[in-house]
Amino acid sequence: SSDLEKMSAKAVREHRGKKLLARHVKELSNGKHVIDDRSVLITSDTDLESLPINEPWLLGGQGNDNSNLVVKPDQLIKRRGKAGLVGIKLSWEEVKEWIKERMNTEITVDGTVKGQLNTFIVDPFVPHEQTDEYYICIQSNRDGEEILFYSEGGVDVGDVDSKASRIHIDINGCLTARSIQDRDLLRGVPDSRIETLASFIVTLFDVYRKLNFTYMEINPIVFAEDGETIVPLDLAAKIDETASFLNATDWGPGPLDLPAPFGRNEFPEEAYIRELDSKTGASLKLTILNPKGRIWTMVSMYECVCVCMCMCVCVCVCMCMCVCLSRTLNAFNCDLTSSNMPGFLSLSLSLSFFRSFLHILVTRRLLVVAPL
Repeated sequence: SSDLEKMSAKAVREHRGKKLLARHVKELSNGKHVIDDRSVLITSDTDLESLPINEPWLLGGQGNDNSNLVVKPDQLIKRRGKAGLVGIKLSWEEVKEWIKERMNTEITVDGTVKGQLNTFIVDPFVPHEQTDEYYICIQSNRDGEEILFYSEGGVDVGDVDSKASRIHIDINGCLTARSIQDRDLLRGVPDSRIETLASFIVTLFDVYRKLNFTYMEINPIVFAEDGETIVPLDLAAKIDETASFLNATDWGPGPLDLPAPFGRNEFPEEAYIRELDSKTGASLKLTILNPKGRIWTMVSMYECVCVCMCMCVCVCVCMCMCVCLSRTLNAFNCDLTSSNMPGFLSLSLSLSFFRSFLHILVTRRLLVVAPL
């Protein structure tokens, strides 16, 4: 894809991505596929003691076994399982302790990226076997979309680019369950599950296009114990933020949260521009690459070349004028006090012309020099 497409593709939190899937998968499949939308986002401002009042499922079901929760950071961190950042089969009390131990603590990811943990997601635990875990990824390119599928998903999925089966859908094409089966996308899946999984992938693809996603990776996506319900356990997704004028309602409720990458805190100026962008139909974007840098901008390269050529011509004219003046004085036998007078006059006039041109550039806003 082009650089412009990459710039407009912004990662969304897993919590919001799952909420969007739960809502639109049900709508577009006419209720055939239903995703559990129970999920909560917890920040440093969340009141953990009162949260179960609005989310009673956090306290568990009947009986004494309430170890039914999964908790992990929701800050665009990859490979959280291998980094020990996932708590599995915990009770609500254990979840609270797990979060309190890690809230506002600094960690290092991938050996180099440092950041502070401040946002967590809590989901219900879904009992399943390792053989129930699959990998699926949908990604956009210049010609359409590509779907990757691998029948052995999970934490140790490995190099999916070399393992996964894939199909390509043209930008004006459509995806059907029959085309998925005919092109052997679901290689390695038991026959009893192929029809249901193919139908779900078609719905997932329709949601992907409807909401203008540019990337969606679910690893793993699992079959629950009933053998029919499909659940996305871990989701990473990017969305085209320039499509907000089309999908603002579909992305709701509320504005779409597009957090900065882990380890990079948002500058107040960036937050201000992002807030303005959410309130207008115009496209307002600001990313500060170097907070201590300076901006040197020219309106266009054409004008820059023209200015440089004019300055060179002026210097040459000044030198010719000085040489002519020197010869004229010599012709009238004028006594020059210094043999370097022509060079001195040439330098003085050149600097004078340069200063005049620089003044014109600044006043006409062809050249802007300003600190960030």
